[in-house]
Amino acid sequence: MVRRLLRSSLLGWCLGFTVVTGVVAMGQGEIPVVPQGIIPVPAEPGIVVSLTTDKATYVPGDALKLTFTLNRDAYVYLYNLTSDGKVKLLVPNRYLQDPRFPAGKHTLPTTGWSLRVTEPEGFEYLQLVASEGPLSFYEVKAFEKDAFLQFVNPVAFSAQLQTLLPGSRWGTAWTGFRVYRPRATLSVTTSPSGAAVWVGGHYVGVSPVSTAVAPGRIRVRIERSGYETQSIDLTMADREEVTLAVALSPARPVLWSPVAPPTWIAEGDLPAPGIGLAAGLTSLSIAADLWIEGLGCGVSLRPSPPIPNLNEPGPGGWFAWGPEVEGYLVGWLALGRVGAVILLGLSGQEMAWVPPWFPSGTLAPQVVIEPETRTEVRITWGVGLGVSGSGWRAYLLWHSRRNLVLGFTITP
Repeated sequence: MVRRLLRSSLLGWCLGFTVVTGVVAMGQGEIPVVPQGIIPVPAEPGIVVSLTTDKATYVPGDALKLTFTLNRDAYVYLYNLTSDGKVKLLVPNRYLQDPRFPAGKHTLPTTGWSLRVTEPEGFEYLQLVASEGPLSFYEVKAFEKDAFLQFVNPVAFSAQLQTLLPGSRWGTAWTGFRVYRPRATLSVTTSPSGAAVWVGGHYVGVSPVSTAVAPGRIRVRIERSGYETQSIDLTMADREEVTLAVALSPARPVLWSPVAPPTWIAEGDLPAPGIGLAAGLTSLSIAADLWIEGLGCGVSLRPSPPIPNLNEPGPGGWFAWGPEVEGYLVGWLALGRVGAVILLGLSGQEMAWVPPWFPSGTLAPQVVIEPETRTEVRITWGVGLGVSGSGWRAYLLWHSRRNLVLGFTITP
């Protein structure tokens, strides 16, 4: 991996600056630092910069948080040097297009987006360049196509930096982190063999069997027809290999049959349930409910409205990012053939923060960029009127979220 980075890194090909050499601790022992030529530093830094990550080792899926400091106002450019030898620009990006930061301590990502570490496993490196003036090696309009930029022509890129950086006071800092998923190996043998094995509640196969497990406390359950079921608790460390040999005991004879639960055989002991369906007349929604006489419960689904056009500038804000799901209780108050309907419920919907620009786009491994999301929970209610007949009931309801709703129920 190191050799490949030496050949393909954009920053290391043509910049004729001093480079850092040495070692850095990454949580699993010491490893060589970024290969020579990848991390340039000026002979006399005009800006003092520091860069750190919140952890040295990340499991794929973990959120990545960075802290950097500047001794003076500067334009900040942050690169991800991936394990496959590519360079991606993380700052600026579609969500943070103005990279100028004041002197002091700052954290990334800022509000409205996040960074997440993904597979494959290996070592990742980050470099931050702080410049007195903006570096015009890209066009802002390029963010329309991708959340952040990737440079595939190292010769052209390095030629631009050679002309831009030396004419400005600048400084740089770098850091690295490991992408690693902890794992242990568990082998299970039984006497006799052929027993079904569950690890942590997941079926892994028939003994003898070997499987990778997450380190920590786990429960192993072993079952075989004619033998007693066994459950064993283990605590395993990262990279530990454990062989579990279990001798199964014959099942004890059953002295009496289990008592079956009582069944309802008399008609009229419990009222027969009714089934209802409802649909929104002015908003697209559908609901299904179950009634016991005059009281019912149900679930409704309202699809999210279309998201803003991602190819045109927008005002930004919180937008629905998924369907709205509601659970509710509903009652029928009969007044002869006419009745009143009262509904009370709770709904949840995922919302996403869309900055006032082009919000979509994904970041390919190793680091992905995502919009900030939250789940919005609301109290819902509704009132309406209806009529009932022999074995049916229909009603028209005004709902706080679904507007006008027409419902029909088949009653016993």
